[in-house]
Amino acid sequence: LGRGRTDPPRAGGSTGDWEGAMSGGAGEAGGALQVLERWISGEVSEANALPQLQHFHRKDPRLVLAALAEKANNAVANASAGTAATHAGALLVNIARALDEGTGDDAAQGKSAAAGKPGSGAFSLSRALLDHVLLLTGGKTRAAKENAVRAQGCALIAGLAGAAPDHAAARDKLVEFSSDKLPSIRETAS
Repeated sequence: LGRGRTDPPRAGGSTGDWEGAMSGGAGEAGGALQVLERWISGEVSEANALPQLQHFHRKDPRLVLAALAEKANNAVANASAGTAATHAGALLVNIARALDEGTGDDAAQGKSAAAGKPGSGAFSLSRALLDHVLLLTGGKTRAAKENAVRAQGCALIAGLAGAAPDHAAARDKLVEFSSDKLPSIRETAS
């Protein structure tokens, strides 16, 4: 059994992570987090992890948001880790976008009439994650002192801002980042 094995077990075999990730009940929040962690670490490919996260997102988007928020906390807190934290942050942005687009595909197929339509009150994972990252980066004049943390926060906000172009707080934070002392942060915010 290789480290990257992601297929379901055969009859009579061990159920292990596959059923644990897809089981119902109180373990769903942990299941979404487990799938997300395994995807970020490279143990599971996108082709296997994304359908599982879409399943959790359709059942209860708050479970996936909680898992993404926890990983965003880790990405910002460990921003000084360099490339690994940057990769994790970019992956979180892409996951949120993919799950939001998946919800839009369901609406186009008639599975959920309200999902994905502007003004319908549909839940946007990207927008909710953007709100969380804005809390992590601090308000006006409360930005992090460490360069790596500011750069990671800026990258996350810039990546998620496309999901909510009318988000005033995100726009204000990007304007604040555009006057940062580091050229790389100014460039990302532009």
